[in-house]
Order: sequence, then C-alpha cells, then structure tokens
Amino acid sequence: MTTMVGTEKETDVKKILVVEDERIIAINICSTLKQYGYQASYVSEANDALEQIEAEHFDLVLMDIMLNGPMDGIEIAGRIKRTKEIPVIYLTAYSDEATINRAKTTEPFGYLIKPFNSRDLYISVEMAIYKSQVQKHIRVVESRLAENQKWETIALVASGISHEVNNPLTSILNLADLIALEAKKTSNTSLKEKADKITEESERIAKIVKNLVSYSQSTNSQWTYSNLVSILSDTRSFLHQYFLKEGIQCELEMGDIPHVYCQPQKIKQVLLNLIQDARLRVNTREDSIGRKIAVSLSITEDNGNEFVEIKIKDNGGEDLMMGISQMNSLDVTRSIIAEHKGNLRRDDLQSAWIFTLPVVKPI
Repeated sequence: MTTMVGTEKETDVKKILVVEDERIIAINICSTLKQYGYQASYVSEANDALEQIEAEHFDLVLMDIMLNGPMDGIEIAGRIKRTKEIPVIYLTAYSDEATINRAKTTEPFGYLIKPFNSRDLYISVEMAIYKSQVQKHIRVVESRLAENQKWETIALVASGISHEVNNPLTSILNLADLIALEAKKTSNTSLKEKADKITEESERIAKIVKNLVSYSQSTNSQWTYSNLVSILSDTRSFLHQYFLKEGIQCELEMGDIPHVYCQPQKIKQVLLNLIQDARLRVNTREDSIGRKIAVSLSITEDNGNEFVEIKIKDNGGEDLMMGISQMNSLDVTRSIIAEHKGNLRRDDLQSAWIFTLPVVKPI
C-alpha cells in the first residue's frame, strides 16, 4: 500500500518516495517534506517499494535500512541502482562499520542517522537531487560529445570507403556488363546468370556504401522544416544489414505526415537510439522466428495542438536491464526531444517507445 502526502498542483514539484516501516516516522517525514514543497508518498514493505518505483517516476528515495521482511533497504537500493537512475538517501539508527560498508556498495547520495531534524533532512534532500541532476547533465553532455565524435569518425571512414570501394566496383560492373554481353552473343545462359548475379551483388554493395555516406554526412544541425518520412526511411536503410543478419523484420507505417520544424540529424539520432533499443529487445527472444519492429507515424492532438506521434514497437522478450551506455543514450534522446518541445514515454503494455514532435506551420 502507498500513501500520498503532499500536493500535485505543480508539475515541477519533486517527487520523493519514503521507504519506512514505522508508520508514524514515515508520516512525520512526509509532512516535513510537504512543508518544504515536495510531493511525498511512503511505503512500508520492500515489494511495495519496488512496485511503486517501477510504476511511477521519483526524483529521490529515502530508504530505511532495517525493514521488516526478507529484504532490507540496502538490497532494495541495489536493485534500484541496477535498473533505475534514482538517487537514494539512507535513513537508519545504525552507524556501525559493517552496515556502512554494505551501504557504500550501492553508492547512496546521503546517509542520515536517526533521529535527525527537519533542516538536516531538507539539506540532504536538496543536495542529493541537485547532485543527481548535475550528474545526469554531465552524462548527456559527454554522450553528445561522444556521439558527435563518433559521427565525425564515421563520416571520415565512410568517405574513404566510398573512394576505395566505388572505383573497383565500377570496374567490376563494367566487366560484368561485358561478360553478360558476350554470354548473350554465345547463348551461354549459365554465364549470363552469373554475370547478372555479379551485377546484382555489386549494385547492392554500392547502395550500402551510398546509404552509409548519405547518413553519416547528414550533419545538419540547423533548424529546418523536414520530412520525417524521409528521415525514418534513411534510418531504416542505415540499419538494414543488421536486420537482415539478425532476421528482424522492420515495418514502416507512414501516412500523409506534415513536415516538422526540427534539427534533422538530431531526430535521426533519436530514431537510431530508439530503434537500436527495440533491436536489442527483439534479440532477447529465444526463438529467431518472427522478430519484428514496427515504426508508425501518425497525427495526434493535445489541447488543440497538433503533434506527429512516432511509435517504435517491438515483439521482444523480457524487459531489458539497461546498461550505462543505454541509459546515456536514453538521456540524450530525452534531451533532444525536450529541446524540440516534444515528449517521450515508454508503453510497456505495447512494448513500445512513443515520442511526439509538434507540428509548426511555416510563417
């Protein structure tokens, strides 16, 4: 059972979950947090805490170490650390060396010894939330820098590949044409089929190189009215060889979608990150048959405003336990979408990422 103590009037109010099995203490902590402008709820059992953290977004968890039941607060905090990015402050009456050493392994953002006063609680909470936001910002900046460096490297390599591959490929295609012509003159059907196969495979290689160069050199970060259908098609083409190798069917459902005002390369990065996440999810399936990713574009409205809704749906196996690199990619993705005045959410029932971009009419 979860008990709410606080206000929901402001959307930017920080949400805090208190995990404390002594009800009076939990209520007092929540009341104090309310006085300082936070929204707070409390749970008394480990399973309730894990369910609540999975179901809702919290900016901070205040965790009592000694809880009734099979799991203590340190074990719960360890699970949170493995799956979520939520700062944890421990609340405990114990300050022995063994407890502190166990707690340190979960990298908490604070440690309050009971009894503590309201001012100490407030300072600890503010510092933990601030530190968490700074760390997240640093990760986003570092990830964006790494992403930019990666694309610069890809563009450089792609340019070299294009030069080194296209020249001999042109010769191969010319020779294949000559062989096909000779085969036709001599009515050598077998040789003609082989020449056609050489041409087909050479053209496939040329297309791969063209897609790589085109995708890597689309570094335009300027704001412009862009065709999302084209951006999405480019992204699928870029990942096409992965899909073929892994037996993944990637379907696109695109209607008559208006252009959106965006930074095309950044939206490509968002699509690439989310489709890559879907790819990882479908690869968790035990069977290799029927792996599918479906990407759809549609128009939706919210408070009279039009948005393009992009849904990336997969039929993957169990939900992923995200690693640091995936979390960083998700941070960057959220940041880019927020920069474009859109929203991102995860629909676990549909196993889908859904994000929106506003439709802005040209002036």
